[in-house]
Amino acid sequence: MKLQMKRIRESKGFSQQYVADQICVPVRRYGSWEREERKINFEDAIRVAEVLGCTTDELAGRKPIRSFADPQQAALNGYYESMNERGRATLVESARLMSDGDSVRIEKDGAEHSGIQTAMGA
Repeated sequence: MKLQMKRIRESKGFSQQYVADQICVPVRRYGSWEREERKINFEDAIRVAEVLGCTTDELAGRKPIRSFADPQQAALNGYYESMNERGRATLVESARLMSDGDSVRIEKDGAEHSGIQTAMGA
């Protein structure tokens, strides 16, 4: 598995020096992790991921493993992932419109659905 530290760091517009300073390590050490000359320990990988705004799985070049107990949710997520941006927006909007109906909505913990609206930007 090839580390993705450099690609992620560059996509954020950060220099090696910036990331090294943020996690309090010498820039030479950080660079050796990117070049895979030296192994990064888990604690440092967590700190790098925090600075880069990604997961340790993303740093390691791993695709997140998604597991859903409900096969319908797994299917819905599969459809979402197979769509382009326009299709995804349409699917999310359709789900939003459907969730407004009392006949399909399940109220969990009262007014705890504010996270759904926030995630969709409403």
